[in-house]
Amino acid sequence: MEISLERAIELLKEGSVVAVPTETVYGLAASLSHPDAIKEIFQLKGRPSSNPLIIHVADKETIYEYLQFMLEGFSLLADAFWPGPMTLVLQANIEKVPEIVRAGLSTVAFRVPNHPITAQLLKLTGPLVMPSANLSGTPSATRIEHVEKDFGQEFPVLKSFGPTLGVESTILIYLDDEWQIIRQGALPPEVFKSVLGYLPIIRGVEANAAPLCPGQLFRHYAPKAKLILTNECGVLRGETILGFSDRAYPEGNGVICMGNSGKPEEIAENLYKVLRDLDISSVEKVFVDIDLPSEGLYATLLERLTKASL
Repeated sequence: MEISLERAIELLKEGSVVAVPTETVYGLAASLSHPDAIKEIFQLKGRPSSNPLIIHVADKETIYEYLQFMLEGFSLLADAFWPGPMTLVLQANIEKVPEIVRAGLSTVAFRVPNHPITAQLLKLTGPLVMPSANLSGTPSATRIEHVEKDFGQEFPVLKSFGPTLGVESTILIYLDDEWQIIRQGALPPEVFKSVLGYLPIIRGVEANAAPLCPGQLFRHYAPKAKLILTNECGVLRGETILGFSDRAYPEGNGVICMGNSGKPEEIAENLYKVLRDLDISSVEKVFVDIDLPSEGLYATLLERLTKASL
């Protein structure tokens, strides 16, 4: 159910949960000052309590009171990429940041989203926690109908245009005297080099390790259908293929298009919608064409497809 900005502000200040668009995906928003609303987000999503949340703010200055100390390079990154699809994991002032938000960690993640109506919202409500507006483990919501599918048609959704990027923010953490990427996202590693003076490494997730940020669970973004990743779609017959509009596939296969293989931004915008549509079609097995470059935004797309296939 679409609601106005004014109504969204009222609900959030009262301690309710509201779905909010950002430039990446839709989020489930709750005020940082309402612990019960934050708990409700975990319940709505079926989200593990060990999975920390991202705090969304209107500007970087809002963050300072929630930090224990400032990290080297923070201002450089914030000035270069905020507002935008970058999240920074910082050292929390644990007296200011509720334990449920941090999942018991000493760190907390922040982002300044680049969506005009969400920016207005944050200026008028203050900080909001805002994980993706989907059931935990399933593809993120990039359309209002995705939110309604997961949470019902009466669930309040802030009225505005939806996400334009289609994949989540890139998350960085400062470890071993350098910034490292712990969740790939809309900003590829290459864009950070000119600001930091080095290319941040992509840090893997150790088995059984507690998540340092959202999106680190091994199976994530997944439809019900089994995804089989392949570079050899040319040998397939009688199968369903997630493929690309500029490629020809053998006759006898059903092809679901993710976009043009030469336009990663187009694929990203369509990705979660395509994965969700698989559930509507009730297909049980899908072969995914992953014959793509391995750098830039393509690396994020391949990572999302890999997690969705586990």
